[in-house]
Amino acid sequence: MVVEKVLRSLSPKFDYIVVAIEEAKDTTTMKIEELQCSLEAHEIKVINRGSERSNQQALQAQISKKEGSNKNFKKKGKGKGSWANGD
Repeated sequence: MVVEKVLRSLSPKFDYIVVAIEEAKDTTTMKIEELQCSLEAHEIKVINRGSERSNQQALQAQISKKEGSNKNFKKKGKGKGSWANGD
């Protein structure tokens, strides 16, 4: 009974943890110490995942456009044709 009240009192951001605990264990016979251990285990897992993600870095690309680099660019490409020209 106490365990169920504690689970209901948790913030909505813990809903996925509450569901996991309810599905895996019988909350009617669960002791408060067991609940505490389960919640701490989930907390440690979340903290470890957060530190793993912060260590990962995204690839960053940069493009620098030089002045005058488009001098030799022709307006009409060598593609299959343009739908506007009817080619």
